[in-house]
Amino acid sequence: MTILQHSNAAAFARGVGAGKPPLGRLSTLARHGGPFAVYAVFALLIGLPLALVLVQTVMPGLFAAQDASNSLSLEPLARVFNSPYVAGSVLHSLELGMLVACTTTALGGAFAVLVQRCDIPGRTAISMVPWLVFLTPSYLKALAWVLLMSSGGYLAQFGLLPASLGSAFFGLTGLVFVHTLSLFPLAAFIIGSALAGLGSELEDAARLSGAAPLRIWLRINGPLLAPAIALSFIATFAEVLSDFGLASTIARMSNFGVLTYGIYAAASDYPVDFPAAGAQALVLLSLVLLVVVADRLLRRRADPRLISGRARPARLYDLGKWRWLAMAATLAIAFLALALPLAAIAARALTQTLGHGLVWSNFTAASMVAALSLNTAANDGLLRSLFYAGLTALIASSLALLLSAQLDRAGPVLRSAVIGLSLGSVAIPGIVLGFGYILVWNRLPGFRDWPFPHYGDGSLLVMGYVAAALPYCLVVILSAIGQLAPGLTDAARLHGVGATRRLLAITLPLILLSVVTAFLLTFIRTVFELPISQMLIPRSGPPAPTLILKLFSHDRDGLASAIALVAMAAAGMGAALVWYPLRRFVRPRRSAALVDAGHHQTVGVEPLS
Repeated sequence: MTILQHSNAAAFARGVGAGKPPLGRLSTLARHGGPFAVYAVFALLIGLPLALVLVQTVMPGLFAAQDASNSLSLEPLARVFNSPYVAGSVLHSLELGMLVACTTTALGGAFAVLVQRCDIPGRTAISMVPWLVFLTPSYLKALAWVLLMSSGGYLAQFGLLPASLGSAFFGLTGLVFVHTLSLFPLAAFIIGSALAGLGSELEDAARLSGAAPLRIWLRINGPLLAPAIALSFIATFAEVLSDFGLASTIARMSNFGVLTYGIYAAASDYPVDFPAAGAQALVLLSLVLLVVVADRLLRRRADPRLISGRARPARLYDLGKWRWLAMAATLAIAFLALALPLAAIAARALTQTLGHGLVWSNFTAASMVAALSLNTAANDGLLRSLFYAGLTALIASSLALLLSAQLDRAGPVLRSAVIGLSLGSVAIPGIVLGFGYILVWNRLPGFRDWPFPHYGDGSLLVMGYVAAALPYCLVVILSAIGQLAPGLTDAARLHGVGATRRLLAITLPLILLSVVTAFLLTFIRTVFELPISQMLIPRSGPPAPTLILKLFSHDRDGLASAIALVAMAAAGMGAALVWYPLRRFVRPRRSAALVDAGHHQTVGVEPLS
């Protein structure tokens, strides 16, 4: 009875807030202001820069420094497709994406099967490896493998690198190898999620009918996992197309041109060629769009429902003595993908030169001291990057919280549009977004004279970081807000509590862990964000990712490794210091808040009965 009365009260409260007719201009502004603000934020952060990139392609003279014109022309596209270098970059990107998608899906799928379905020792600890690899930036792994595989590198010094293998590494082979080790977690996550929902009832039925394990996997599990395998292939292909980390390191050193580095070179090298950058960005966006469309079609056509109320947990395969070999295989993947690259960076950060090897006389703490000492270029870049990352995480998570609160009460059209924009924005390569910011804030009249944000200042770099991080934060926080019962805020509204107080006193405490998760993910991601950092370097000095890449290209890889090592330690320790205490103390408060909310819910309803 009480529940029914509360539902009526909640419905009444919603009616008071949503169905009340407007009372003048102020009410109309308040009703339409929220959706307008949501669209304005996405238009300014993502829509306008992306639109100018596309317009630049068909209006090549629009942003010319002299004699600007708005005449239409397809000359940039024709020039791009007639250029052997650009055509080669397109083919290289496609070839690399296809090969890496095959190898990554095979490795990630095998890793997921071994960890989730086989009784290998240390499964719990090994299952953390994909997360650690996933959180390590691709360009740091690429630079580590350069230290290992170069002619005077660590593997050659130990006699573990044949000359033919070392020369073959700097090309397509090395790119496929490093990309595969860097992206196999993505395939492991996708295929592992499908494996977790597979259950054992179908396998048990087949086993009782006399089917051998190999036949079960070929005829039952394989077809059921086919959509996840295809999705893994598509997602990996899109990641390789959008990658800038390996494109600016191993691919550049090997003269293996790819689209992302071609955009960066056209927009930053002298003479600047914005039309060529725009045309290559259009080609890249078209390829990514095709991948997104393929993903949507796949989800519609093949989406098996594997989880039901009768599902039983899948059984682990008893590998017998082979389980040690399986464990060795997973540890080998962990060693190559994580331990060896981190060891190479740590060793280089603590040695004077690469060529003198790991002898005692070559060890020094000079690079680490330079990275940790105040008022040095290395420390300034590191602190600058940590400050930008913290500020970006604060702005992006706060903005996502406000947008999520607005969207939670919005109509289905606005909600679907924003979620679609957010998911679509994730697929936009960072190098294209950074190029769009250059066009808006350096060339577009009305924007280039704004004092804040301003082209060449740290404010524009932070704005670019926020644009790249906002979709991730919005997805995380919106999913948490969607789990809250509407009655919690409806009861408060019924008692005259304002929107700001409802958000801060009711909604925020209940979703605080999700907000902090979004904050920390953004912080870690932004500390190592390379494409936007490279495109929007502030005049005050480069952030850590740009500085690391610059130092590596100028043979100062010891200092670059020290900055990378300190940045990883600072980001990891900072995230741990925030996350673990909060997770320990927030959960009881959250439970108390829920109970307390329920208590007030009962008390508030009783007078109505």
